[in-house]
Amino acid sequence: MRPKHEIGQIIRDWGDDFFDSYPTVPQVRKSFQAMALCRTSLLGGHVEVCPECGEVRVSYNSCRDRHCPKCQNKEREAWIEMRREEIIPGTKYFHMVFTIPDCFHPLAIANQALFYTCMFRAAWATLRKFFGKQGLQGGMTGILHTWGSNLFYHPHIHCIVTGGGVDRDGAWQHLKGCRGNSNFLFPVPALSKVFRAKMLAALTKELAKIGTAIPKDVRKAAMSKDWVVFSRPPAKGVNQVLEYIGRYAYRVAISNSRIRNVTAGGMVTYDWKDYRNGGKHKEMTMHAKEFLHLFSMHILPPAFVRIRHYGLLSPSNREKVRQVQIQLGGTPVPKERKKKPYMQICAEKGWNIGICLNCKCSMIIVEIIAPTRAPPVKFTNLPMVHL
Repeated sequence: MRPKHEIGQIIRDWGDDFFDSYPTVPQVRKSFQAMALCRTSLLGGHVEVCPECGEVRVSYNSCRDRHCPKCQNKEREAWIEMRREEIIPGTKYFHMVFTIPDCFHPLAIANQALFYTCMFRAAWATLRKFFGKQGLQGGMTGILHTWGSNLFYHPHIHCIVTGGGVDRDGAWQHLKGCRGNSNFLFPVPALSKVFRAKMLAALTKELAKIGTAIPKDVRKAAMSKDWVVFSRPPAKGVNQVLEYIGRYAYRVAISNSRIRNVTAGGMVTYDWKDYRNGGKHKEMTMHAKEFLHLFSMHILPPAFVRIRHYGLLSPSNREKVRQVQIQLGGTPVPKERKKKPYMQICAEKGWNIGICLNCKCSMIIVEIIAPTRAPPVKFTNLPMVHL
């Protein structure tokens, strides 16, 4: 079932009010326009017919913007498939979260690409130090999120960390706390202190390059706070590891299914989970232009890479991964990797793309609908979505 309310429709109905009320950067306008056009006739599409029952279906193209909640399924499944090839047999994988104090939020919003890059570097520098104490090169996949469940600004990095690494001879070794039935990665209080030092050092260095610095009051507030590094027990089994990765890799700030209601007056109600109150589900209501303002804070800078691989899991070390997989009796990563075609992914996942819902046979495309010229960023006159 398609969600009753969608972000694209909210942008079409209330985007003008939002842009009139808030100054925005070009990337926000670009992404909002893409989501407003997503799966409408303006992007083109095709007409398909069932050869058995004559069912006719019109499908319009998606916008493929990485912030759009309707355009992530294909990319997520293709990405997970590649991560599946890199799984190291018998290894525990930990889920860690590196978070910065809220006193940094104004500085982060004003220098997004620089600040987020410092977060990645500081997170990996912290883990690399602890791996190094055991003489190992471990691996980390970092995924940037800038939101909390309530949609407010909350930059943090989800990390999938290997419970072991390779020594100087290229042999795989489990971390001391990950041998046997032990599920201990690294001491969290020590990680927090090192992460704070690494982050402040990286941020100071990068800001100096553009002729600025961390404000004294912000630095003082940051030093007085306990920085939070969150660590979960390891996933057990390959499928849970992939569920870990897939859950965070291509998630957007809010899915359409969480939007509970949109009134004629523009009041948007959405669901969120209060983790400080035992994960209890609650609802938040605000005007559409305020909702779009919150959503716009999570539009990333152009070409910013929000999923990064470090150490053993970096692309440059793929041959090391192959050798480790062979050592441990697993299937090595292919030397030449190809993404699966979209229709193959749909068939494997059981998605009824190109399949008649009545007689379950393949439909035939009988007409291609050409896209029209994209209009300027004014949303009131855009067409409704055809379902």
